[in-house]
Amino acid sequence: MKSLRSVVCLLLVLGGSLVGFRGDYQGQASATENSPKPNILFIMVDDLGKEWISCYGADNIKTPHIDALAEGGMKFHNAWSMPQCTPTRATLLTGQYPWRTGWVNHWDVPRWGVGYFDWEKHTTFANVLKSAGYSTAIAGKWQINDFRVQPKALAEHGFNEWCMWTGYETGNPPSAERYWDPYIHTNDGSRTYEGQFGPDIYTDFLIDFMERNQNSPMLLYFPMCLTHAPFVPTPDEPNASGNEDCFKAMVQYTDKLVGRLVQALEQLGIRDRTYVFFTTDNGT
Repeated sequence: MKSLRSVVCLLLVLGGSLVGFRGDYQGQASATENSPKPNILFIMVDDLGKEWISCYGADNIKTPHIDALAEGGMKFHNAWSMPQCTPTRATLLTGQYPWRTGWVNHWDVPRWGVGYFDWEKHTTFANVLKSAGYSTAIAGKWQINDFRVQPKALAEHGFNEWCMWTGYETGNPPSAERYWDPYIHTNDGSRTYEGQFGPDIYTDFLIDFMERNQNSPMLLYFPMCLTHAPFVPTPDEPNASGNEDCFKAMVQYTDKLVGRLVQALEQLGIRDRTYVFFTTDNGT
């Protein structure tokens, strides 16, 4: 358990705005090597400031499922991310400062086609947990490898299964879509999912992974596409219009998806041995 504790502490220090955990692990510093390994669900929202979360004082919006994590776990007021998304992602994955990884600015590898997140140089927390016997999955947004060139990059970075928006791939217009009619890369390749809402696909994938791997320790990493622009209507608010109304709808849908994931853990009977982290890559 020593290496696992180190990874969990690393996640908490680097990104945790909220962490919720129930069960026998809480407050027990005397866990032994024979203790069951807890599951980890790490949710990182894209471009969401805490002023949009009701437990942090947001006005005119309710985020009850996120609030429940804060009420039942820990809420942080002194946790910082990078001001841009790419350095946050590399820092979270590796536990290293941007000046060590070289990822010091925003960079879309699929769009600009130069550089990539090198698994020969960088060990991720997924690599560490996989080597400790975890089943690992990732869904959402990656940004730091081009899946056309490196279709198995996520396997090299420690993930058994993946369901990812590819990022906009220059020369491939369908790949610009992450929400409606999303262009998604899985273990079977990349394609458009017509008539579907991307965040639902990513969440369904993670719940399916939970169901299939509930008897082994799991890492579920969910770097969401929500709530990054473009600001679009959601399935719950199809008539939303204008940036502010659409963004509010997207925040509320984010909260709904958090609730779906926690509910799935509860229905499987594994909530009490699962750490749930919620944070954002930046608030801008």
